[in-house]
Amino acid sequence: MRYAAGNTCFWFVLVLFVVGSSLALAEDKFYIGLEAGFSKSGDLNVSQSLIDHPTRCDSFLYPSGATPPTDTECTTEKTTTIANVFAPGAGFVGGATLGYAFGNGLRFEAEYLNRRQSSQRRLARLGSGGETFDQKESEWDENDPPSERVYDLRAHHFFLNVYYDLRNDSPFTPYIGAGAGLGSTEMRYSARFLRGDALGAEPWQVAAAGTLSYIDTELGKTRFGFQVAGGVDYELGDNLSAGAKVRWTRLGGFDRDDVSWTLVRGHESIRADGVTPLTADFEVDDIDNWTFTVGLKYYL
Repeated sequence: MRYAAGNTCFWFVLVLFVVGSSLALAEDKFYIGLEAGFSKSGDLNVSQSLIDHPTRCDSFLYPSGATPPTDTECTTEKTTTIANVFAPGAGFVGGATLGYAFGNGLRFEAEYLNRRQSSQRRLARLGSGGETFDQKESEWDENDPPSERVYDLRAHHFFLNVYYDLRNDSPFTPYIGAGAGLGSTEMRYSARFLRGDALGAEPWQVAAAGTLSYIDTELGKTRFGFQVAGGVDYELGDNLSAGAKVRWTRLGGFDRDDVSWTLVRGHESIRADGVTPLTADFEVDDIDNWTFTVGLKYYL
C-alpha cells in the first residue's frame, strides 16, 4: 500500500514539474516562510526479539560452586518477541521554508520541519515465540506488571515540495501539493519486568525475588519519506501572506540490532549461561503523521 502511495506522490510531483517548466513565467518570486502548529501520529508499532531462557536457568542465581541446570530448556536458544502498538500524543511542530513561486501558480519549495511528541506507558505484549515468557507469568509483581514505553519522540524532516496555487480574484489562495525527502526519527524506548518478593523456596527463586529486568535505549534512523499537503493563504500585502496548512506524511520504518539490555534479573545484561551478552533486535514500522500549521510567507 505504501509503495502505491509513494508512486502516486512521485508522478504527481513529476507532472507538476513538467507543466510548470512548459509554461511562461511571470512575476516570479523567491519567498521565505515560517510556520508552527501541532502534529498527531498514527499508531506506532515497535517490536523486539531476543534469546530468552527460563529464570531457573540463570547461573547468576546460584551460589558459587553450584551447578545450574543444563537440560534442554536451558541450553536451547528460543526467540521471544515483545511487540506493542503505541499511540503518540499530539505534539509541537515548527518549521521554515525557502521557495520559488512562478507566475503561473506553480511553486517549488525546500522545507525543514521539526516535531516532538510523547507516548504513554503500555503493558508489555508478547508476540510469536513467547513460550519462555509464558512460563514466567506467575513471577511478575502484581502491583507493577511488565510494561513498555515509547517517549520523547522527535523527528526532523528535510523535504522538497511542489505546490499549485489555485489563484482567484479574492485575497484567499487555496493550494495543493506533494513532496518527498528524508526524515530523521528518534525516540526513547523502555521496558521493565519486575519480579515479586515471594517466588518460592528454591535457591534460584529466593535469589530472583524482587529483581528487575530493564532496558532504556535510543531508537532512530534516517529514512525516505513523502507527503501530500493542502492549505490556504490570505494576502496581507503585496509581499506578505498568512496561511494555514495541513499535511499527511509517511516516513519509512527501520530496525536496530544488537541493543543491550540494562539489567537482567538484577544483574548485568548477560544471558542465563553467565557469559553471552543479552541483546535485542528492534523493528519499528512505517510512521504516519498529520500536522496542522499556521504561518507567514514573505515574498522577496
